[in-house]
Amino acid sequence: MKKTTLLLGLVAISGLAQAGNLSLGAGDDFVTLSRTPNGLGLGFTADYLNNKHGDDSASVGLEFAVPAGPLTVAAGAKAIYVDADGYGSAAALGGRAALDLGSNFSLFGQGYFAPSGASSGSIREVNDVNAGLRWNPVPLFTVETGYRYFDVKREDAQRNRKLADGPYLGVGLQF
Repeated sequence: MKKTTLLLGLVAISGLAQAGNLSLGAGDDFVTLSRTPNGLGLGFTADYLNNKHGDDSASVGLEFAVPAGPLTVAAGAKAIYVDADGYGSAAALGGRAALDLGSNFSLFGQGYFAPSGASSGSIREVNDVNAGLRWNPVPLFTVETGYRYFDVKREDAQRNRKLADGPYLGVGLQF
């Protein structure tokens, strides 16, 4: 038991210490903050989303990424907490891809889905999708534009909420 606990602790610490991208973006009616890992192997992800109606979502997760030349693909899972016309949580599965275009530009996209069997409370499903173009003008700094869609469907359709559905601009740090 002690060896298992120690191993899990070491894996968690290595995921936290992994290089990544921290970005802050703003759309017409939402703000998003994201942490995405870089490189091969296990990585830690985190997201926060807030819209002008006071709805919030926060998530943490783990993913496993494999870079293959200019393309990096990752598969993962995350725990999502939602505060939008009531509290709820969900366990989502999904992944991301990033394609290095050269000249310090890259395309990226990610999608996570939580069905009703992986959701709590009155949440029926959660869809979280993000895609865009990132520019890295200097080694530490990034500028990005993209589209963010985050939808929460509830058992009572009148309580369905879209926390984000539109374009955004953002800046970030890559470390």
